[in-house]
Amino acid sequence: MISLGCPRTLVDSELYLGRLQQRGFRIVEGVDGSDTVIINTCSFIEASVKESIDTILQAVELKKQGKVKAVVVAGCLVQRFKQDLIKDLPEVDGFVGVDGFGDIETVVQRALQGGQPRSLRKRPQVPHRGGRVARSPLTPPHYAYLKISEGCLKGCSFCVIPKIKGPLSSRPIEAVVEEAAQLVEERGAQELIVVGQDTSDYGVDLYGRPRIAELLRALGEVRGVRWIRLLYCHPRGISEELIATLREVPAVCKYLDSAIEHADDAVLERMNRKITQARMRERIAALRREVPGITLRTSVIVGFPGETEAAFEQLLGFLREIRFERLGAFTYSREANSASFHLPEQVPEAVRSERFDRLMALQQEIAAGVNARMVGRVLEVMIDEVDANEPGQSVGRTSADCPEVDGVVFVRSPKPLSPGALVPVRITDSLEYDLVGTVDLV
Repeated sequence: MISLGCPRTLVDSELYLGRLQQRGFRIVEGVDGSDTVIINTCSFIEASVKESIDTILQAVELKKQGKVKAVVVAGCLVQRFKQDLIKDLPEVDGFVGVDGFGDIETVVQRALQGGQPRSLRKRPQVPHRGGRVARSPLTPPHYAYLKISEGCLKGCSFCVIPKIKGPLSSRPIEAVVEEAAQLVEERGAQELIVVGQDTSDYGVDLYGRPRIAELLRALGEVRGVRWIRLLYCHPRGISEELIATLREVPAVCKYLDSAIEHADDAVLERMNRKITQARMRERIAALRREVPGITLRTSVIVGFPGETEAAFEQLLGFLREIRFERLGAFTYSREANSASFHLPEQVPEAVRSERFDRLMALQQEIAAGVNARMVGRVLEVMIDEVDANEPGQSVGRTSADCPEVDGVVFVRSPKPLSPGALVPVRITDSLEYDLVGTVDLV
């Protein structure tokens, strides 16, 4: 399995593998020794489409060399481009759309027998609504992603996800809590990272209103969970109820990932974000007032159509003022079938790149300042990796850091540590995005 893209795709990949194992397939660590390579793709933006296509072509080349028997392509790229892929990639032995969980073993089996089977449907749905879930882990045992929904209701003009995955489809609270308990019992997961296309709308389709706060409280009751982290929350969905949950439930990390995308009202309107800078400012102030010490992660897009220099400066000024502890930035990707594709005043690529560099320079300065304030403090750190050659050296994260996207803590310890261990670490130095520390024995 080659899993591309975001943690939501990673969960799907684990589900594919789990189902295949149930049907008697054996999962191997690398291409060598495998009969079938499955590529679970991403197609959110142009760069992810290119990465997916390049990976498929590399796998096809391995097939031509006789190193694998079959190549199966799954996920968002298939759902988005369907017939074009089938026509243009005859070397691929099978295709599975984003709701092909019930068909994956059939597609793989038929691919190995020849032919070009495919499972493509018009209405993607959440594949597991209840009962025990078969997932083959692709993360370390001590943390796991917990997908609570598919699809999205928001309709941002730059995004094609609703066209790929459809409208919001939430899993029942009971099913999510049941899977969380299973992940703790069977994997030993201590950290659960809650994901969906837009977690702030969780439950609207099932219950008639958002119930993300109630879900987090229910997850906080699962025995053995130490950290619960919420990603992909729209700023419009930051309710008083959610803020209270972040403050009151011990297992819920004082951390929130909420993409603002921009801060200029005219750009926000073109993006169809249905929120203003003033409203975002008010929600952020409430979070920082009601949840002392909270870490805020956000994402922004630079170079959106109609983004003038003044609008970009408005964004920079907002970031200087708010000082998000964590931030990811992207240059605008003009996606066919998105509402923004035909907008006038497209920003030249050179301008987009130059603005991206300026913004990241600012955020680097902000992040360095945030980290410098950690020096001398003792922080709880979850160990992710241990140096095999030097057991006293390891890498971990604080509750303010999500795997893969945020910073790490380089830890020195007088005795060997194990992945998943939670240890007190005295911070002795700070880097631009990372920290250095020693296990505190006091």
